[in-house]
Amino acid sequence: MTDSLLQLAKKSSTEKKHELAEHVTGLLTARADDAGSEEAHLLNNMLEGVYDSLAHEAKVKMSSELAEVDATSAKLAAAMASDELPIAQAILERSKSLTEADLKKIAETKDQGYLLALAKRDHVSKDLSSILIKRGGTEVKHAVAANLGAEITMPVFESLVKDMPKQLGDRIRHLRKSNEELIEDLFKDDGEIAAGTELEKRPSKISPKAWVMGIRMGKATLNKAVYQLALEHNLLDVVALLSFFSGLEMKYVHNLMVRYDSTGIATVCRASGIGAMEFQAICKERCKHLKFPESTGSKWLTNYHMLDDTDARRLLALMKMKLKAAKQEEAA
Repeated sequence: MTDSLLQLAKKSSTEKKHELAEHVTGLLTARADDAGSEEAHLLNNMLEGVYDSLAHEAKVKMSSELAEVDATSAKLAAAMASDELPIAQAILERSKSLTEADLKKIAETKDQGYLLALAKRDHVSKDLSSILIKRGGTEVKHAVAANLGAEITMPVFESLVKDMPKQLGDRIRHLRKSNEELIEDLFKDDGEIAAGTELEKRPSKISPKAWVMGIRMGKATLNKAVYQLALEHNLLDVVALLSFFSGLEMKYVHNLMVRYDSTGIATVCRASGIGAMEFQAICKERCKHLKFPESTGSKWLTNYHMLDDTDARRLLALMKMKLKAAKQEEAA
């Protein structure tokens, strides 16, 4: 069936190919998280088959629409990432479908525009960072230094920021140091972390599972759910929802929620799209649980307003990557 559809697509007129590509791209986007299914495999095969015959504008549109679709095949992602920069940029910056080998190959062979796009990824591995620093110009190097999701040592970081404006360099240095401490804390035993008591299960009008179903059906939002649960003094269910939508294990989100500082839970909330009003409700309940004055919650909220979405998303991605790597080492 796949071969016959591909042959039909290849024999179609240019206009029909573009219509087919647009339609199939939409179908693949609708299966964003369904990478292993037979349907996703078929859709990717069709797009791979007609890709080379598409016009520049059609490729740019496809790249933009599939950049955050995890069901995109590595082969299709690599084809777009190796194309002209206007086509490649979105994939290089955001696609998780690109393999590490593809990323390094592009970094080793392409020009500065491609390297700059790679430097803006949520996570840049140690090896990829090294290539970008070695081959990149000043703009690329500064982008790597400013990317909290880039794995670089502090000595390398210091060498990169020495010619940055002092205020910017100091800000990035502070954020990077705080983030490294936060990630280190993820691997510590509960008794080693300055934190309050465990959260207790409380009754709620709607369970986390029901909230998830409602959010997926478009009848509720994560912000609405979090706000309602905070009003019900149910931080444990807030933790469950944040864990589900952030992709960070519940025990780690729980530990961040009961820590005496707010950096970790603020990162998870900001990366998950939690608004200021909803975060304020969380802060109020955290202060009650930790027996802190409300003024502490106000400080947390002020810091939350200054937390950049991109920085939060990159730190969350780095946390998950580090935890995954640690589990793989334990299993080996």
